[in-house]
Amino acid sequence: MKRLLALAGIPILSLIVLLPGTSAQSQPPQQKDKKIEEEQQKPQGQTGIRVAVNQVRLDVTVQNSKGDLIQGLTKDHFKVYEDKVLQEVVNFTPIEAPMTVVLVTEYSKAVPWDFLYDVLVGSYTFVEQIRKEDWVAVVAYDIRPEILVDFTQNKMEVYQALRRLNFPAFSESNLYDTMFDVLGRIEETEGKVAVVLISSGIDTFSKKNLGEMLKRVQATNAVIYPVSIGGNFRARYEQYYGASARLDLYQADSTLKTFAKSTGGIAFFPRFEAEFPQIFQTVAAMLRHQYSLSYVPTNTKKDGKMRKLKVDVDLDYDGDGKPDKMKVNHREGYLAEKGEGS
Repeated sequence: MKRLLALAGIPILSLIVLLPGTSAQSQPPQQKDKKIEEEQQKPQGQTGIRVAVNQVRLDVTVQNSKGDLIQGLTKDHFKVYEDKVLQEVVNFTPIEAPMTVVLVTEYSKAVPWDFLYDVLVGSYTFVEQIRKEDWVAVVAYDIRPEILVDFTQNKMEVYQALRRLNFPAFSESNLYDTMFDVLGRIEETEGKVAVVLISSGIDTFSKKNLGEMLKRVQATNAVIYPVSIGGNFRARYEQYYGASARLDLYQADSTLKTFAKSTGGIAFFPRFEAEFPQIFQTVAAMLRHQYSLSYVPTNTKKDGKMRKLKVDVDLDYDGDGKPDKMKVNHREGYLAEKGEGS
């Protein structure tokens, strides 16, 4: 079974906590059975944007002008365009399912303590949204990513993992390397996987550059929900920053927005701690209520180029006889397969 820790051929760090006087062999049979059942249910297998050799899949959420999620839609409400060409939807499924999420948190000396305080508040607030059927893994990063806990349905394991975030050890914050690594690991996870990224968006010393990172983002099937940190601190003190520091922050914001737009997520930029509960309630609701659409592309060229996607929803939501403008969240596009000689 391939788990988050085992992917990409990277060594696994296993943490086994046993009570005094016990061992793995001395667990009661019912505990062993439960453990086996949990392992069998863990996210595993292979995922990708393609559901078949000649089909493209899109996971979509729909919101009205107030930001409310719209449920109960049918296939006839949707129109899918690839490079502005209308496609025929061949499969349509409303999805109400548990979350499978990797929580990625920045924890580095590269950012002020006020930013890290937002990391802790945001991370713990996100965990409050976890239900018993959800799967969550936690990764923290500074100079490198560290897996604090692999996919688990045990909320207390996630809390215990977050308690390891005490004092940041390094003055580097390598976002690009971290996201490149995380997205590579979850490529082989079956089903829809999301990344909740709590980060300043700043990258200080990654081996991967922004262009390489964005290519990885465009190729992933994971949806990314970035939550920016340090909003209140920036509102108070950004005016005193030098031009170079402000430019770095603007670039960081742009990076987080691009992560979200490319994958069909939403980027959030809270100014106050009180905004976190609503943000993560929205994220959890969107991950649990989606529409899955697939189509056979009319463009059959295997040229390895980016295909731009657009989904429109035709819905008279307020009953006035006119279609209402809906916010349709989906990935921006996908990379076509590249055949020999292309």
